[in-house]
Amino acid sequence: MKNLLKFKRSVVFFVVISFSVLMFASCTTREQSTALGTGLGAAIGAGMSKNKWKGAVIGGLVGAAAGAAFSQIQQRAIDESMSQQKPVIYRRNTNNGWQQVEAAPATQPYYNPKTHTKCQKMHIKIINNGKLVKDQIKEVCKGTKETNEY
Repeated sequence: MKNLLKFKRSVVFFVVISFSVLMFASCTTREQSTALGTGLGAAIGAGMSKNKWKGAVIGGLVGAAAGAAFSQIQQRAIDESMSQQKPVIYRRNTNNGWQQVEAAPATQPYYNPKTHTKCQKMHIKIINNGKLVKDQIKEVCKGTKETNEY
């Protein structure tokens, strides 16, 4: 009976981890990635620990850190690619393999005088262990302040 319970927990853990990788890749902001990581970490921690509250707290903290780190890597690749006007690739090793973020300019940058922003469409790819998880074109705009008024 105990072996069956351990097997069920392992299956649930594997399914949650698999879906979490896909969901992390679809988040667009650091806050969304952090929130998703916190929720998934808490759920996994509560499910895998004998003390549900302790597992949820520890899992939530670990998940929040992982979500924020992945979002930061993605944003860093976009910013660097936009400033250098060339493709940028970041790759990191994880406990479950590796993740790669690729960012490349898809169009030439343009300036919008009404909003004082420099915008450009970027081609972003997220790859986990050799499998393409996300492939999108995203418009990224950077604002500039030109007056001392608010």
